[in-house]
Amino acid sequence: MVVTEIKEYKKGRYEVYLNDEFAFILYKSELKAYGIKNGATLADDIIREINDVVLVKRCKKRAMNLLMKGDMTEMKLRSKLSDGRYSENVINQAIDYVKGYHYIDDRRYAMSFISWKASIDSKNTIRRKLIEKGVSKDIIDSCIEEYYVEDELNRNCERELIEKLIRKKYKEIDTLQYEEKQKLIASIMRKGFSYYDVEAVLTTISG
Repeated sequence: MVVTEIKEYKKGRYEVYLNDEFAFILYKSELKAYGIKNGATLADDIIREINDVVLVKRCKKRAMNLLMKGDMTEMKLRSKLSDGRYSENVINQAIDYVKGYHYIDDRRYAMSFISWKASIDSKNTIRRKLIEKGVSKDIIDSCIEEYYVEDELNRNCERELIEKLIRKKYKEIDTLQYEEKQKLIASIMRKGFSYYDVEAVLTTISG
């Protein structure tokens, strides 16, 4: 393939175009090492080496550096790596690498997220946020079931949170009029809780 354009990217890196299509980003020293210049012809084995050795190694390192800053889902990591304009194949190899060492684990991430948010968000809200973060529905459902159903310590977590929200709004529940109760129920339902749970908690604590 023929090098048809080399454009400065940033921080000493350059975009390389082969046959008028973007191919990869390399440092100036790498351009020199592989004899990459406008009009040069790159053999297939050289292109494979750049993609499968140079860029994969760099992408793995980038993935590790990102994960050192904080845990993230596979989707989030893919998005971050895509910002570096790595090809899908290179990203896949980097993802497989960090997965192999369990540096990313969507199930672990989901369990950690649920544990963190269970005291402030409803199950529905947590489910929605995890979906937005790219966690699969199967993993989410499994983790939510494990956290709220199998773990006795967290079985009543949702209702405890509902009670906390109710008491935060009103100190004297017994004095509430019908319309006030309906507005209260609606406000808590907007946080993702079911009518059944809100009504049950309200009935329990109002005697």
